[in-house]
Amino acid sequence: MKIDDHRKRSPLRLAVATLAALPLTACATTATVTLDKAIENLAPDYRARTPASGSASLGRRLLGGQPETNACFDGEQGTAAPSWSKVTLHYGDVLDGKLSGDFGAAVKVASSAGVSSKQSANITLTDLVESRLSAVYLDASGACTSLFAETGTSYVRVLTRAIKAGTLEVAAEEAVAATLTFDTSSIGGTSVSASSTSGRKLQGTSLFFADYPECFSVVYQKKDCAGSAVGPGNVCDLDACSFNIAALDTAGAAWKGKLSCEGGASLDLGGTLGAWGEAQKTAPGVTYNVRVLKGAFLGTVNIDLRRWVTRSESPDKCVPPGSAPRPGRARAPERPLDP
Repeated sequence: MKIDDHRKRSPLRLAVATLAALPLTACATTATVTLDKAIENLAPDYRARTPASGSASLGRRLLGGQPETNACFDGEQGTAAPSWSKVTLHYGDVLDGKLSGDFGAAVKVASSAGVSSKQSANITLTDLVESRLSAVYLDASGACTSLFAETGTSYVRVLTRAIKAGTLEVAAEEAVAATLTFDTSSIGGTSVSASSTSGRKLQGTSLFFADYPECFSVVYQKKDCAGSAVGPGNVCDLDACSFNIAALDTAGAAWKGKLSCEGGASLDLGGTLGAWGEAQKTAPGVTYNVRVLKGAFLGTVNIDLRRWVTRSESPDKCVPPGSAPRPGRARAPERPLDP
């Protein structure tokens, strides 16, 4: 993701690199640089998140280019520093929809009465931090339990990295600065003095503006054990683990059992008849979940045991048939990014 200073720079790269030094009087002749353009230039492996928001959304699948509502994947959380220290954007007309498209309600500019000419602005994002999710696994609990309905292997793109800005500064003409508002309820931050008399500056924000989707395969298996007797010695086996019902309270519709796995791992579980419990991580990338239903005969139950194995894959595995990956995109490095 580092910029190679020895290669020939594109006009857009030069525009981004020099934009912060331009006086406001020169902004009218500067090309518009939106989040999409800036992120594609600085880090083509990443996506611009538009509109930027106060949520990292890690662990969510991408569906049609948008993160789904539930974060069905989890892992070890950490942070790193991107190899670039700031992102500078330029909007030739703050009311043409591009600024609102990039920032939504987080940064808003109202129309000024009596002003007919285009009003420009520069936005600089600094104090950048990348939130990361590693050792990813499917947290198959609640609504996420039915994520994969067919046995076999599925390929999904999951957000595992997101970059946020801790400081946001807007440099604009007085007519724009006077109508500029920040939604601190969603992105946080406190207003401080800006570098220009007509600018606005917000520090301490959590404004996520770029993210990275990683490709994963999920192998799904299930085992139905109907008519399993309650008590020791009656197990439902699925790959490296087995499940046994130890006690059943039919009056209270409750059960107690144990999930035992190779290597000595043993988990005491309990739940309500007919309901899924909490997913259990038994090995790196491996989770189990179990649902117990009332059996046809006294002292028996029907066991629905499921297993998911999540593995990181190359990006081409997640490319839909008939389409090609975006030129220049490759898998992001697994090592921490250079400061």
